[in-house]
Amino acid sequence: MTPRLPWPLDDGGRIVDWQSVWAASRAYDVTLVSFVPSDVEAAPRIPVFEDLGIRVIRVPHRPTSGPGALWNGLFGPWPYTLARYRSGEMRRVLSSLVNETRPSFALVNHLHMATYADDLEGTPMVLRQHNLEHLWMRRYADRLGITPAGLYARLQAGRLRDAEIALSRRAALVLAIQPGEADALRELLPSARIEVLPVGVDLGRFPDPHPAEPPIVLLAASFAWKPNADGALHFIRRGWPRVTARVPGARLRVVGKDAPPSLRRAVNGIGAEPVRFAESIEGEFSRATVFVVPLWVGAGARVKIVEAMAARLPVAATRLAAEGLGIAPGEHYAAGDTPEAMGSQVATLLLTPELRRVFTDRGRALAEARWSLDAVADLQNALCREVAR
Repeated sequence: MTPRLPWPLDDGGRIVDWQSVWAASRAYDVTLVSFVPSDVEAAPRIPVFEDLGIRVIRVPHRPTSGPGALWNGLFGPWPYTLARYRSGEMRRVLSSLVNETRPSFALVNHLHMATYADDLEGTPMVLRQHNLEHLWMRRYADRLGITPAGLYARLQAGRLRDAEIALSRRAALVLAIQPGEADALRELLPSARIEVLPVGVDLGRFPDPHPAEPPIVLLAASFAWKPNADGALHFIRRGWPRVTARVPGARLRVVGKDAPPSLRRAVNGIGAEPVRFAESIEGEFSRATVFVVPLWVGAGARVKIVEAMAARLPVAATRLAAEGLGIAPGEHYAAGDTPEAMGSQVATLLLTPELRRVFTDRGRALAEARWSLDAVADLQNALCREVAR
């Protein structure tokens, strides 16, 4: 179960969803149940699923928003971000599917989909957490401060914590994406079965680096998620001038879908190179000299950092962006916790080939040791096999 169809692989959430589906298909007959926009229900089948023998059931749904949804997030049975994904049609689909196939287990991606635990009718639930929802909401509330939006987010963080506890308790197994979040869940639920399943990456996807000249600084993210857009905006306004002051020829390439107007204006204002959708993120990594991750709100694990390290591309990031990956600032990546500090780190990387080589060699070694897609898939299937028994 996924809240979005995990294709195309155009953001970290879809990539992790896809990994769980692909891994399961190596050991089981898989039915993928996913929400899709109403106009996608009758769209052509996607060959990649058919090639793997995955049956796909698309459930049309448009997440609710507006004042009614905000009110329901305060006083309804579920907090706002979970309530938006409630659907009578999904309940009917799941009930029919469970009765038809008697599945060994349900692999549920994201807390949003775990609200359907009752509709699984006793099927063991494996909850794949992409991040701790209450943790990132609390951080987001702290960032907003004492404002109406900040106060609402703070209330939602409390409701999400309660929901995270209740739904994780319903799961036969919870798969956290990084050790710190697994430990936080164990503190909330000492009796629950909680394991760490890291991000996986196909190491063979990435060609040898061929950095362009003048050098490219790559900033790639899904800007539909507000913390990504806000972080990019702060870096462009306050960090990028630090780069161009020391490396005048450097180019900034901003790659990602759904950039808000404020970010598009900022990109155009400094003459950066905007790319709404990259046909090949592997090619973007190959041509870049430095990858920058300006993120000050979030939880989970940054898939793009893992991919950049696998692609032998040096990374400059905030410590929060690198959280949970087991990488050390100054050893595996350049850390900057303000936009200005990040700009200085990027400039230093551009001017210091020896430092870039240290980071690329260590990053690739970590990717091979920790994040091999085959190894992560084997771990997922071994853990799920215990639940299926």
